[in-house]
Amino acid sequence: MGCRVLRANTYSSKQILNVWKRGKDIQDPKALWGDELEYIMVEFDPSQSRAMAVLDQEDVLRRWNNQVSSKFGRALIKDLLGPTQYPLTIASFPRLGAKGQFTTPHYGTSQRDVHYRMVPPQVVAPGLRYFYINQQVLSRRQRPVGLHVPIYRDRNTPRPFLDEDCLAEGALFGTDCVYLEGQAFGGACCALQTTVQAANEPDARWLHDQLVILGPTMLALTAATPIYKGYLVNTDSRWDYLTASFDIRTQEEEFQFLETSKQCCSSPLTRWSSNRVYLSHERPGGIANACGQVQMDESAKRQLLDGGMDESIASYFSNLLWHDPLCLNQDAIELSSPETTHMFEKFQHGVWKHVHLKMPEASTGSGWRIEFRPMEVQLKDLENAAFSVFMFLLSRAIMAYRLNFYIPIELVTESMQRAQKLDAVTKERVWFRRRDWAPDGLNSVQCNPQYGCAQSQREDVYALMTIDEIINGEHSTSPARFPGLVPIVRSYLLERDLLPNEEVKLMQYLNLISCRASGSLPTPARWMRDFVAGHEDYQQDSVVSEKICYDMLREVVNMNEAD
Repeated sequence: MGCRVLRANTYSSKQILNVWKRGKDIQDPKALWGDELEYIMVEFDPSQSRAMAVLDQEDVLRRWNNQVSSKFGRALIKDLLGPTQYPLTIASFPRLGAKGQFTTPHYGTSQRDVHYRMVPPQVVAPGLRYFYINQQVLSRRQRPVGLHVPIYRDRNTPRPFLDEDCLAEGALFGTDCVYLEGQAFGGACCALQTTVQAANEPDARWLHDQLVILGPTMLALTAATPIYKGYLVNTDSRWDYLTASFDIRTQEEEFQFLETSKQCCSSPLTRWSSNRVYLSHERPGGIANACGQVQMDESAKRQLLDGGMDESIASYFSNLLWHDPLCLNQDAIELSSPETTHMFEKFQHGVWKHVHLKMPEASTGSGWRIEFRPMEVQLKDLENAAFSVFMFLLSRAIMAYRLNFYIPIELVTESMQRAQKLDAVTKERVWFRRRDWAPDGLNSVQCNPQYGCAQSQREDVYALMTIDEIINGEHSTSPARFPGLVPIVRSYLLERDLLPNEEVKLMQYLNLISCRASGSLPTPARWMRDFVAGHEDYQQDSVVSEKICYDMLREVVNMNEAD
């Protein structure tokens, strides 16, 4: 395998250089953007008060591809489902892996198959790519993927709480945790992803870096995953569980990692993580391009540097090439050449960072693009539209004003951890740049009038800030205050000639983002927690029963049908 991977890395380095050289001078000023919205299909059985995940992905996608329709996505999918089935934008199915039936068709789990003791393999789309990815991760780990999620402690939650699935061969894996076994708990989660096209390579690299820093803020704002396996848990977001689902360490490597985990930005052998490398060579002095402990394929990096790349972008791609490729076979290597992109894509499609650089593609005519990946899918279409449009407008403002949000990249990793905590949007602080964030002369961004004028004593260039301060602005009249991302976007829009109906719609979206940051509009995670807590069947024991799950998801259907 070692020689095969070495050849693959060599081919990939040459292919990356070819794609980069073809695209590095491309100028495409068109303001193109798109979003990707993921759904979970749910069937309701009123006779049993049971909601089940529908495992009919392949057939629905086949029929979708045969449709020619101008309908909105949710309505079009609904037309392809049965009368009691609905497409829901929920980040995770609340009772996935619980005892009893939680899918339709119902597939039992086998105690003899150690990889699928909780969730049948049919839960994840059965395409060959997903199958090979799962097999590669499990093969290298040499054991099932196991996740320990801290339980939410309510008044009647047992102390200590013991998930019976934590018991394996008589050994106690952990108390006060919900035990999740299998990649489906991460891989079956749903996200809202946006992609924005930049005019050229320097703009794309600058935008990439600013969006890396915005990742924790947007993760906290969109938190939507407070329930796993029928239990309320003590976190609100899925990110760490996605990371754990693609953790390819052996037990020996995991023990070695624990010995060095206090080092800067030390990260396990996982294919899903926050970014560890900045791309732009225009970043401020004192901001390193990469975390000190980031892993890189040094041989590939040397090839890229010798081919003309600068240190920043060479570090980015050599970090990607440090991971072994997934779905690699001898035929793929033999069919590859420096002139194709086949091998490079094998690497790129097997590593998932929270912000992703996409180079121009000759086959599609697309330019330099940045994909933003940390946001969790929202319960309502209006909310998903608001966050998609906000990220596009914010990206345009970043490039138009050359906004500088740089902080040391290891603080981004720390902030991603903070952003997943319970009610992080109102209770946590994340690292953000509060001074020297814009060129001199950007004076059109005004103080948020809803706040008072208390003088801020913090004069640090970057500091721990609340999500409200980052989105709506600091409560200060000091010249050093940060005015907030929503006011910045409003300022950007005021300089554009908008039709009245366009302005009304965009301001509605911005108001939604502002209210979410202030806490006046709950996150999906908080809404779910409140629904469970207020349900007549809830026993204050952290258990989300079949009936509670059924009623909660029916209410999600009702919310969207009412809009």
